[in-house]
Amino acid sequence: MKHKSPQLRYFFALAFLSAAGLSAAQTSLENTAKPIRQVMGSAEVLALGEDPTGGDFYRLLSNPLLTNADQLLPKGGAGTFYTSITGAEFRPRSNHFLFNVQTNTALSCNVGGTNSLAEAQLQLPHGATLQFLRIYAEDSSGDNLNVALVERCQPFFTAGNVSTTVLVSILSSGSAGRFTTANGLPANTTIDNTLCVYSLRVQLGDTANGCGGALSLDKARVQWTP
Repeated sequence: MKHKSPQLRYFFALAFLSAAGLSAAQTSLENTAKPIRQVMGSAEVLALGEDPTGGDFYRLLSNPLLTNADQLLPKGGAGTFYTSITGAEFRPRSNHFLFNVQTNTALSCNVGGTNSLAEAQLQLPHGATLQFLRIYAEDSSGDNLNVALVERCQPFFTAGNVSTTVLVSILSSGSAGRFTTANGLPANTTIDNTLCVYSLRVQLGDTANGCGGALSLDKARVQWTP
């Protein structure tokens, strides 16, 4: 019977330890307590410009104590990262001709039409923990601007409806002129690139059915940790 060389035994041991490490990391991620998701009512889904019969819709519980709390955390460094998307990166759902990109790459739209929604895909590493969404915008209108971070998931290998969750949202209500504000996400809100895709959606008006005018989004920034 032939014996394996020391190099081959080392290779198999290394492969075993790597597989065990990956399995442990996956188990740790799966066993982490996830945020509570609340089922959205039909009126909430319609306000998002979505069809309530088009899948399952949820939202995470919001915490007013997390509003602008990102200012209290360390900025940058080894443990904190930021991903930003300018208004120019958002794609209108329809009525493209009513949307404008200003010289500072801010997105706005003219009053009229039947759509005030635009969306941009968000790319983050698998397993990243989401902390805060901050927006930079202008509100000189009687209407309000809304930005939401949205997760859409489907089964791994089988066909199934899309499950949509609003992870966090920000409304410009009460803001006048140029402003920035942030809202925090519940603990343990993590990225799952295996089952889900992520996007930022802006609504430039009080409803999804038409622009309010005098509203613009400069950029949205997501704060996260590996």
